[in-house]
Amino acid sequence: MNKRYILIAAIAVTVCCIWGYRLYTRSDAIVLNGNVEIHDVNLAFRVAGRVNTVRVDEGAHVKKGKLLASLDKDVFRAKLDYAKAQLKAEEINYRNAEKDHKRNIGLLRKKSVSEKVFDASKTAYEVAKSKVEAARATYDYMNIDYKDADLFSPVDGVVLTRNIEPGEMISSGAVVFSIMPNAQTRIKTFANERVLSRIKRGDTVYVNIETAPEKKFKGHIGFISSEAEFTPKNIETSELRTSLMYRIRVILDEPAPELKQGMPVTVSYEK
Repeated sequence: MNKRYILIAAIAVTVCCIWGYRLYTRSDAIVLNGNVEIHDVNLAFRVAGRVNTVRVDEGAHVKKGKLLASLDKDVFRAKLDYAKAQLKAEEINYRNAEKDHKRNIGLLRKKSVSEKVFDASKTAYEVAKSKVEAARATYDYMNIDYKDADLFSPVDGVVLTRNIEPGEMISSGAVVFSIMPNAQTRIKTFANERVLSRIKRGDTVYVNIETAPEKKFKGHIGFISSEAEFTPKNIETSELRTSLMYRIRVILDEPAPELKQGMPVTVSYEK
């Protein structure tokens, strides 16, 4: 009887081991720890000036091309008008110099004008032409300054910071807004060679955060580094070789405003 019980127990243990082994081999679950990577867009005026209007505040959702703020344009408009007047004057001088030069070309052929006079008219024509080109370049530059007194959003996103108020004097290049784009949110994580052998670019993964573990953000593996980032100085054992860590970038399929820059997350993968 004892032998019979022992045999039954042995069979049961064997079945459990086989079932557990199959369950283990079927489960390709991988869990990695990572951090959110969001590249904020810092915006600045290319020109210096006095802030005239601010149209958005922190937390505002903006579309690409949305006017965010404007500088006082009076100075820029005056400079543009002056450049326009200068261009017009140089164009008049150029047309007169061109007429004189063309007339002297005909007179020179008829021997009715000296080469000295002809050379002088040619030089005046070329100088006038150069002045027109310079005046046009100045006008174009002033026009760019005038347009750049308005600051537009280059992306769809959410305003994170606003650093200006109407009436302030700001310098060129000073960051006045920071915007978090609605573009793809990225997760940076690392994996060893054993994990790398089981995943590939494009595989679907899910991202969780500690504050809402029941919520999953669907994404995919967008990048797997070909070089180890944590490399021991001397790799002598197979254990050390498999401990090398490779950077992986996960890209979420949809925008996730719940995820903030640097937030720790868990990336799970099941083949």
